[in-house]
Amino acid sequence: MSQLSDLILKQVTSAASGSNLGNNVLNGLTDAIMNSFKQTATSKGGVEQLMALFTGKTSAANSSVTSLASQIFTSQFASKLGLSSSASSSATSLIPTIIGGLVSAVLSKKAGGLDLSSILSSLGAASGNSTASKLGYIAGTLGKLFKKK
Repeated sequence: MSQLSDLILKQVTSAASGSNLGNNVLNGLTDAIMNSFKQTATSKGGVEQLMALFTGKTSAANSSVTSLASQIFTSQFASKLGLSSSASSSATSLIPTIIGGLVSAVLSKKAGGLDLSSILSSLGAASGNSTASKLGYIAGTLGKLFKKK
């Protein structure tokens, strides 16, 4: 899971370069995105939503995972950090870019060995959920096939 968190933080830092957002805000964005992934992975239909996102079938801008991350940041982090509504809006506007960068890194195999199967597994999606387990297995198998090009 730390590998996924590290990759999210890298995307957050990249998306926020040139902005005046402090480390606390960047950490809040990272945590909001991670919490969004976790909540989605363990909810009904969540594995399918994550698969659609990480296979490129759903864009980050249109994903419910992205919307959830924005909601989490606004409700759990923005007020704790004392952000004004404009600062909070500026931060949440980065979330689609961050998640899009994360998806691109995974799809282009520049995610340090992270693939869809390992992401689903690290989020707890496969534990106790036979559909998620099967989908994770299928995603892993397909990933291995495509790596042999």
